[in-house]
Parts: sequence; C-alpha cells; structure tokens
Amino acid sequence: MQNMQNMQNIQFPQPGAMDELAKKMNHNFISQLNASPVDAEDAPKLCAADLKYSRMMQGKRLKAKGATVQVAYEIDEPMVSGVSWKMDSDARYITRLPFTYVNTKRNYSVGGSINKSIDRKEIFYSYIVWNRAQQPDAPYSCPNCGGATTLGNLTEGCKFCGTRFIASDLYPKAVNYYTLPAAQNLLKRLKPFAIVGAIAMAAFGIVYNFKDVSAGIASGGILSLIGWLFYAAIAAAGGAFLGYVVGTFSIFLEVIVRAISSIPTIIKYGTAKRRLPNFMRRYSPDFSSDRFIGKLISMLNIIVYNEELDNCALYCGKPIEDNLSDIIDMSYNGTVDVRECYEKDGYLYINLKMYMDVVSCKDGKIRSNNKKFHMTVCRSATAPEDYGFTVKAIKCRGCGGSFDATKEKHCPFCSREYSIKDYDWVITELKVE
Repeated sequence: MQNMQNMQNIQFPQPGAMDELAKKMNHNFISQLNASPVDAEDAPKLCAADLKYSRMMQGKRLKAKGATVQVAYEIDEPMVSGVSWKMDSDARYITRLPFTYVNTKRNYSVGGSINKSIDRKEIFYSYIVWNRAQQPDAPYSCPNCGGATTLGNLTEGCKFCGTRFIASDLYPKAVNYYTLPAAQNLLKRLKPFAIVGAIAMAAFGIVYNFKDVSAGIASGGILSLIGWLFYAAIAAAGGAFLGYVVGTFSIFLEVIVRAISSIPTIIKYGTAKRRLPNFMRRYSPDFSSDRFIGKLISMLNIIVYNEELDNCALYCGKPIEDNLSDIIDMSYNGTVDVRECYEKDGYLYINLKMYMDVVSCKDGKIRSNNKKFHMTVCRSATAPEDYGFTVKAIKCRGCGGSFDATKEKHCPFCSREYSIKDYDWVITELKVE
C-alpha cells in the first residue's frame, strides 16, 4: 500500500509548455551525447534502459573491431528547433519528437586512422517520453525483502537482498534518437554553380575573341588587351549569374524529387501509426506506437551488436543467416513498414520492416549502405500492464537464482532458459535485405 500511495499522478504542463520542455530536453540530450562517446563507460543520463544497453553493446563491438566512432553535434545558429507532428499522448504516457538543426561531424577510424568522415547539416530527432505516474525519487520498498529504497535505485536491483527485477524505465527519458540530412545553406550550395559558370563563360569569351585580340596586341594595341580582359570580366559576371540560375533550378528540382520520393515513407509511417494502435489497444488500452517504435530500434541495435546471440534475452528465433558482426554503427532513417499483426496461441505477433542506415567495418575498411531489417516481434496477449512502475523479481525455475533476465536468456548459475516474452516484447525472426 505504501508503494501505491507513492504513485500519485504528476501535474504536467499544458501541451504548448510541454513542447518547450521537450525542446530543452532535446538540447540537453545532444550535449550529453557529445560528452559521452559510444564506447564511454557512462551513458547519457537521459538514455532509456534499452538505449543505454545498446550503446554499451556497440562499444564492445567497436573495441573488438579496433574501430572508433567519433560524433559531434553542434547546434546550428541561429538555433532552429521545434516539435514534429503530433505524437502519442494518452492517460499514461506523453511522447514528443523534438528536433533541432545541427552541424554533424562523424569520423570512423580503424587502427587509429580516420577511414571515413561525414560533415553535414542534419536534423536531430529524439523520442522524449514521460510517464504521468512516475516519481523516480519517491520512496519505495523492495517487493522481496521490504528494504527501504527509491524507484531509481530499485531498477539496479535491491541493495539489501540482491534480488534483480524486470523493471519498467523511469521517465522522462530519451527512448531513442536519429538524424536525417538537412538542406544545406542555399548560398553555400549555389556557390559552386556560380564559380563554374563564371569560369566557363570567361573561358568562352577569351577563346571566342582570341584571334582579334591577338592581332590587336601584335600591332601594339594595348587597349585591345584591356578590352579583352574587360569583356572576359563581363562574361564571368554573366556566367556567375547564369550559374546561380541553373543552381537554383537544380535545387528546386531536387526538392521536388525528394518530396515525391518521400511519399512512400510518409505512407508507411502513417500506416504504422494507424495499424499498430488499432491492433494493440484491444490488449493494451494505453499502447503508444511511438514509444513502441523507439523500443524496436533499441531492440534491433542490441541484437545486431550482440556477440552471444544464443544468450540474448531479446531474441528467441532461429539462427540468423545474415552476418551482422561487421556492423559498427546503425541509424534509423525514419521509416517503419508494418506488414501484419495477429494473435496466435495466446501471443501477439507483429511483422514489420525497419529501414536503417548501416556502417560496417570489414578487413579494416569502412563501408556504408542502407538495409531493411525484416522482423517479427512477439509478446504475451495477457502481459501485465505497466501502471507507472512495475517490478518483477527474477528467480530461476531451476535453482532459484536471481539475475538480469532482460540481458541474459540463460541462468548464469544453472544454465536453464528463462523467457521474457510473457512480460515484454522479444524478436522471434530477423532477416536482412
């Protein structure tokens, strides 16, 4: 009863004020990412548990490959930021997708030598999630021994009896994040067109008048040379203007092409936003599709970077045929395609595709490409609801030992398998295209 009394709803700001808070948290999260590289021991404080764990697994992969990923996000000035389209907001969770324009520098190194560099303007998005019923610093009693602690401390296990738990995240947290390329500064993009136009027209003017001017100079007409240079300058100015026109037109066409090419992405995302809640809210009335997508991204990262997939608690499928061991960095590109949702034998199944930008390291070389990850995720249809904060003590059915079952599939004491699909989502099939 004492624990339930501590779960009083928090009074959250109005939507407009919440948007401003989300933007501030996004900027804070960017600063934390800059201060905590992927292979750092301490993850950013705003990282949700799954995101924190996936970053740790990625760090291990990088060390095994002798590679490093250095990323620096510089918030663009003047600061351009906002909150993207309307996200899920229900009786339990509030989700926002704040964004800000950043200048991103990425260096991929192998053996201490930079192999690939990316320097471009991007839009940084993060999934910021609040739980209306959580107070991380609230007093809490261990469900196993009754020891006095707090919600935040209990997520790491009881310090009195050593019991480990499957515990929900303590919000607010950044469930995940991703970046998309942004349009570069217009004048900066037009400059090469102007330079090429100026050089081309000046060269044309020089060649076109070369014979007449040469004859004038030979006869001692210095004015011919001055006139030649003057007309070349006029031609260069005209070429620069023509280059700006051509550049502007090409950028306009590029915008049109990008807009048309983004239509399938928008349709797929809109379909996912409609299909997921329509299916899931029969089983979980407060299901959040945006929070779910963020969770899927972290789950996929954990599986891809896991060197011991047989003992990965989040994967319960056949051996993966595709080689994932060369991947050192992945980024969600904003597209998820939900193909099928159904219930079978008391479990819920969702078949979908996640579109990711992938960086691989093989034979000391860095390569980047796009991949589609075909996934089937599964969860019990009667999984307990998370009304603010849930804890479930983990005790092995074989020996009674307690361990972190969100990261290990087999008991470290007796090797008996422990499945978490009765309580949370797991991936039952994974293919790469």
